[in-house]
Amino acid sequence: MDQNQKTAVLNFLDRLSSLDEKQVEELVNKYLDDEIIEEFVDHIEDFYGIEDDEQLGVLAQIMVTGFIAAKETSSQS
Repeated sequence: MDQNQKTAVLNFLDRLSSLDEKQVEELVNKYLDDEIIEEFVDHIEDFYGIEDDEQLGVLAQIMVTGFIAAKETSSQS
């Protein structure tokens, strides 16, 4: 990872932390629909064997955020 890529990721994280709930939802909807988000949840459940809904939700949020970070920063590198 070069310095430009690191800067892009850090800028994304700064921007993400300044967004309100509606803005985050709009950003998610830019790249994903409910069906694909459910596929993330199913993957986590099947691959990692996690069945707790709260844990699945948190891990899905992390996975979705990583996916969006990759999409948002790939054009900046």
